[in-house]
Amino acid sequence: MKIGIVLHPKKKKTEKIISLLFKFLLSKGQELFIPEDMDDGFYENEGLNLIPRKEMAAKIDIMFSIGGDGTFIGGARLVSGTKIPVFGIHLGGLGFLADITVDNYKERLTDFLNGNYEIEERSVLEAIIKRKDKIEKYYAYNELLISRGNIMGMTKIRTYVDGEYLNTYRGDGVLVATPTGSTAYSLSAGGPIISPDLNIFVISPICPHSLSARPLIISDKQTVSFDCGSIPQKVVMVVDGQKRITLDKATKLKFKKANFPLRIIRFKNDSFFQTLQSKLKWGIDNREK
Repeated sequence: MKIGIVLHPKKKKTEKIISLLFKFLLSKGQELFIPEDMDDGFYENEGLNLIPRKEMAAKIDIMFSIGGDGTFIGGARLVSGTKIPVFGIHLGGLGFLADITVDNYKERLTDFLNGNYEIEERSVLEAIIKRKDKIEKYYAYNELLISRGNIMGMTKIRTYVDGEYLNTYRGDGVLVATPTGSTAYSLSAGGPIISPDLNIFVISPICPHSLSARPLIISDKQTVSFDCGSIPQKVVMVVDGQKRITLDKATKLKFKKANFPLRIIRFKNDSFFQTLQSKLKWGIDNREK
């Protein structure tokens, strides 16, 4: 099997476990690929093939992410629009996208190589920006954010759902999140935690200048659009916290469900609710009693 690998920027404390992961996979006859811009000599010495990022999706059968949720999203972006699934091995802090850890990686990798896994599909957001001379498309796995960026004071963003006026959000911005992203920025913005199997999105105002502005759940079949005439030119769109796009000269802006899903490797005994309990320390007092 041809395995693509993306990693969190190398840290001394994770070199040892990363090396063990590589050696384990190589011992099982797997062929490993890594973006060439991530190498500093360490990875090449570990027996990996170095290739340009743009060639990854055409070369591999599966994408491995070794790090936190941000690394996972970066890996998913490299195989965007394909059927290639993403396998997360968690080495970060608080994270929800990978249940495989340094404690159980041999067991889980063995299960994976033996075909004992499932593929979970989740909704992806597509942003379409129309400018006078072109149309741009971007894809988000967690959230799309319209942010005031470096502008002083509030923004005023007229927002519509399926063409029907919803609200004019006054504040720092507006965020639209997937169920996957409901445990990321959306959660910090006061949005609900959403079970990943639900076909919905959540719209959340960021620091709204109104007590009545609250998160709103909509179907992922609906389209969220914005009146670009109400958005200051220096406002930016942020994709999963990893990419910033200026909305200068944008004439139309809308968010909708992409025509492809995020495909995640899961195991039969994985549980979203157990992950919440573990990561958010729910039920600890009750268990102690």
